[in-house]
Amino acid sequence: MSLPIICAACFYVYSVISALRTDQILVLSEPEKFSTVAIDAIEMESSIKKLDFVTYLSWVTENNKAKITEDLDLKIKGVQNQYLFINKDLKLPKLIKNDCQENYCLQSRISFPNIPAVLWRGLIGIEDYRFLSHKGVDPRSLLRALWHDLKVGRLEQGGSTLTQQLVKNLFYTNEKKFSRKINEMIASTYIESKFSKEEILQTYFNEVLWGSIQGIKIRGVRAAAAVYFKKTPEELTSYEASILVSMLKGPYYYNPIWKMERLKIRVRVVFHKLMQLGLFSKNAYEWTDEDWKKWNSNLVEESKGVNWKSLVLLSRRSSEKQSYSNYVFINESLKIVNELKKKHPKKDIALKATLIDLNAKPDGNKFNFYSKPERSLENALSKENHQIGSTIKPIIYGILVENGFELEDEIETGPIKLKLLSGEWSPKESHKNIPDSLSLKDALVKSLNAPVVRLVRDFGFENFEKQLSKVIPRLKKPLSEYPSQLLGASELSLNEFSDIYVNFLKRACFEKIGISVLDALSDPTTTTIRGRVGKLMGKMRFFGKTGTSNFGFDNWFVGFDGRELMIIWVGIESGRNKERDLKIYGSNSAFLVYRDYYLNRGKRFNEMMCH
Repeated sequence: MSLPIICAACFYVYSVISALRTDQILVLSEPEKFSTVAIDAIEMESSIKKLDFVTYLSWVTENNKAKITEDLDLKIKGVQNQYLFINKDLKLPKLIKNDCQENYCLQSRISFPNIPAVLWRGLIGIEDYRFLSHKGVDPRSLLRALWHDLKVGRLEQGGSTLTQQLVKNLFYTNEKKFSRKINEMIASTYIESKFSKEEILQTYFNEVLWGSIQGIKIRGVRAAAAVYFKKTPEELTSYEASILVSMLKGPYYYNPIWKMERLKIRVRVVFHKLMQLGLFSKNAYEWTDEDWKKWNSNLVEESKGVNWKSLVLLSRRSSEKQSYSNYVFINESLKIVNELKKKHPKKDIALKATLIDLNAKPDGNKFNFYSKPERSLENALSKENHQIGSTIKPIIYGILVENGFELEDEIETGPIKLKLLSGEWSPKESHKNIPDSLSLKDALVKSLNAPVVRLVRDFGFENFEKQLSKVIPRLKKPLSEYPSQLLGASELSLNEFSDIYVNFLKRACFEKIGISVLDALSDPTTTTIRGRVGKLMGKMRFFGKTGTSNFGFDNWFVGFDGRELMIIWVGIESGRNKERDLKIYGSNSAFLVYRDYYLNRGKRFNEMMCH
């Protein structure tokens, strides 16, 4: 071989090796230590959804999980056995760290000592039985694969070792090209010279893809054990380990949700081969058809939900935000968004929300959520504005009450016409058969429009403008020419609007200025949510106000239980010039998140008393 050819070959090898990011092969020599400090609790005498809780519990420290399971009465009661009724307070630790950097992905890297021998020995026995002796490339496997490919006349088998499979997963694609195979062999030989067999296996089990569920990629054995079996790798039975090893041949080809029969055949072959290799006890339990059916049924049902997606989105938050309550909130939010998307598949539907504990310290009292993690949360909450609709009315009535109006006073409800520079304007009502006059309280509870405009006109637009400008700094002036702002035509960001309500509620609760407005809207069986509140929630007292504007493109609910303020926006983010008859309202979108959050978060409900 001539010197130029040797030099070219050496340069080619060097270029392949220098392009490798070997920092992805992490060295984790010690078993992980997780914090056992409780950061949240589920309260006694509450009920929680079984599937949501089991999912959450599968991603916390194992020692804590065992203790919680011991404390919990697992006797299932309730509708269709979906609920757990809690008989004592349960303390919950924070979630395990999610190592995956992708938006919709679950991964937790574990050290080699945490990977059960049955898994890595099983993988070697099935995929690469000479793994411990070769140096990254197995010539015998290559020749066997080459002979097969020559016979069929195309590239079908690659003769890949586990190291080559790892290299392909980390650095290359599945593209069947001879050049990619050469690069893969060079990289595998280099990896074997740089890292131990344990480190290669550890990285393989941490980085390999095990399919997906609910649009979430399952990366690594820790996530696979949690998603498919609600266990840690150490808890897996021999047969469950065989299932995971079998899926590695093609996690989508052997998908346990949609390709169960195909997977079942492969698992039985793998299980018996590993039995023959002496990796399992002779008494190892082999699943029956009924076991397979039950497992598949559970996974199919789970794939329709959003609980794993909710857990992934929560796991990206700082540890103090990783509470079970916040997990439930994300879960209920995504359910509503998904339901609305089914009804309006061509609409760009999103949800934004903020939860604020008025008693907590300013630096730790807020939880924000946006249903599109691929976009900026900060921009969504601070820089994007939405019409606030009727949610402004409690603020309007609060100013009126502060200036001497009484909610028992009577007000006419008939049409009112104003002559503006832009022409004649009259507010419309969504209600029919309205009495000629009502008390201010009833007008507020029914969320009527004409009484609000009439009250401010009688008070004086100019005088009211001065006070409303303190609340809404970007108010269009003069108010007398833009009276629709009294009905929520103002556009505010969620952060701006939450500041307005925090100030309003603190004044009402702690200074008793406008407290009558809170009381008026604290009986959910009389307000605009009465048709959606349900029997259980209807027995509770909480301040609540819906808002709907822009033909249903902006829908709101503001709720306050005496301690926690929640503001939720549900709407259309783009394509607003099409299909305006959406039939989406604050009561059938944003409020449902509030309702289901409080019913399922695992805490007793605060009656509407300012704390």
